[in-house]
Amino acid sequence: MKKTVFVLLSMIIVALSIPLLPFFLFVFMNSQGNEIDFDVKSATVTHKEGRELYRVYLDGDSLEDFYHIKLKEGHEAAKKISLTSVDTNYIITDWRKEQFSKITLHPNRKYRIENHSNGDCGPGTVAFMTDSLGKPACIMPYE
Repeated sequence: MKKTVFVLLSMIIVALSIPLLPFFLFVFMNSQGNEIDFDVKSATVTHKEGRELYRVYLDGDSLEDFYHIKLKEGHEAAKKISLTSVDTNYIITDWRKEQFSKITLHPNRKYRIENHSNGDCGPGTVAFMTDSLGKPACIMPYE
């Protein structure tokens, strides 16, 4: 009796899950992470899996150090974004939505870069510190 009930329940579970299988496979196969790397020497952000970057946030220790780097509509995304010379395919705005043509890194500050390119995942995050000249000096642990 128990074996028959178990087999019957197993068949019901399999029968109900088969229609959902394509959905779960689609979600699993298409999910791309947002993990990023940051090269301190070139001040360049790249996706760990070599994918394009569509939306990146840079924030520092103060409000004046917040930038939103977003791909312009109808333009092609890059696989790298340099903080010293952002590609013209991107729009740079601050926390007030004011547009900028370049990013200014301030001396001796900690910055955090977040990649929000793929909305299906949480952000990929990297933190770094600038030196006395405002150039990236070292990767910091993310808190």
